[in-house]
Amino acid sequence: MVEALRVWASTHISASSTLVQLCDVQPMQYYDLTCQLLGKAEVDGTAFLLKVWDGTKTVFPSWRVSIQDLPFEGDLNHILQLQTLVIDVLVYDNHVQVAKSLKVGSFLRIYSLHTKLQSVNSETNSSSLRLEFHLHGGTSYGRGIRVLPETSSCVDQLKKDLKCAELAINQPSNGICQSENEDNFSFSNSGSGSVSLYEVERCQQVSATILTDHQYLKKTPVCAILKQKAPQQYRIRAKLRSYMPKRLFQAVKLLCPQCHSLQEVPYEDNVDKILQDAATKAPDSKLQDTSLYDSEVWSTEGQGGRQVAVHFVKSGDILPISSECLILVEGGRLCEVSKLSSKFHSVIPVRSGPEDLELLDLSAPFLIQGKVYHYGCKQCSRLKSIQNLNSLVTKGLWIPSAVAKVLGIVPLQYVFVMTFTLDDGTGVLDTYLKDSENFFKIPASEVLTDDDLQRNLETIMNMMCPPGIKIDTYPWLECLIKSYRVTFGTEQRICYQIFDTTVAEDII
Repeated sequence: MVEALRVWASTHISASSTLVQLCDVQPMQYYDLTCQLLGKAEVDGTAFLLKVWDGTKTVFPSWRVSIQDLPFEGDLNHILQLQTLVIDVLVYDNHVQVAKSLKVGSFLRIYSLHTKLQSVNSETNSSSLRLEFHLHGGTSYGRGIRVLPETSSCVDQLKKDLKCAELAINQPSNGICQSENEDNFSFSNSGSGSVSLYEVERCQQVSATILTDHQYLKKTPVCAILKQKAPQQYRIRAKLRSYMPKRLFQAVKLLCPQCHSLQEVPYEDNVDKILQDAATKAPDSKLQDTSLYDSEVWSTEGQGGRQVAVHFVKSGDILPISSECLILVEGGRLCEVSKLSSKFHSVIPVRSGPEDLELLDLSAPFLIQGKVYHYGCKQCSRLKSIQNLNSLVTKGLWIPSAVAKVLGIVPLQYVFVMTFTLDDGTGVLDTYLKDSENFFKIPASEVLTDDDLQRNLETIMNMMCPPGIKIDTYPWLECLIKSYRVTFGTEQRICYQIFDTTVAEDII
């Protein structure tokens, strides 16, 4: 009787608002998918693999299930030819028996299909993100699989899309063609519209962010927040309409925790200029080979005989191994200091002073560890003698905060500084994100020098604010917001900042 009702519904009831093509799928949501079955295999007693396609390609690379040791049914050569157009769907629990009975080549409607991003380790040990498709157990929200009748209008359209996609693969220069509706959609609804109040009430859409504290707070609509005085704390559920800056590397700033000033991360050319200026003065031989360090000096070739001194900080009159050794570099250029930082635990750029080695201008890093440059606040720091490093020698731990403290430096923190425009259907709120690593779970200090972290950050932002689609299909963000007053000249404004919120584990 249920099957008969479904057949009737397919011809009498318009398609669900959650019915999407693979090219429009975003992580952390539930969808209905119309597709063709190309292959299947039993993974274990509780999971079954379906390889399906609908003629379009996902925005995010999809996760693949290894079928090397599985009894697979389907044309692997055909699947290999289609390559990135095919996705793997894992079916669980009560849906396994239905999946087993499906015939390869049949046309399916998969209801309440869940998508999420998963971090996958590649052969190079670097982590990348892949889009997973899961049909969970149970029947909530109509969850299940149905074979579509050949007479269904949606099957006719799907056949046309599949034929078009297959022709495009055989003629790559033409690209993968889109359906007429898809063409219209991409131009008329590119990031436009507003959040539907009906969508606000849908409980099956999992939030792409979670709260790390204050879960007791009740949700407040944006329209109510805009009418209230500051300071206040709120819990909201909204969608990310837009964000700034668009160039994500520009979001990384340096923050002083003491005076709260923000500054740009210095460009490498500027740092190299400071080191170059310091290198014009030759190292003072009287400041070499002390009780704190052993020194080695050499002259560069073809650069006017520039001298470079490396002072190796000892530990109890013994030089530690390079991976644990702190060195003080005098007269080195940025390229030379960078090479040294890849071999030694920590590097401090210095110059010869009247009585002792001195730190350079704090426009340069006071400590370099690997690819991470640590800077200090010029306004709040009160520089002390390099000899103060003696107090850390016995501990053998060159922690940036400890080094900064003994040298009289207030260290600057790497932070993400962004503006999020949030929309919950009742109003729009511009909020401020200032976070070092808790929100994205990506260290702001490393993202500028790590290509994989940059890609992960871009993927997360594309997931939260997908380009080219209606805002109703964006994932929800659950956030804690605090309001505060700021004075601009003679005018006072209320500003809003995100706090105690982090990206959900499923999308990292």
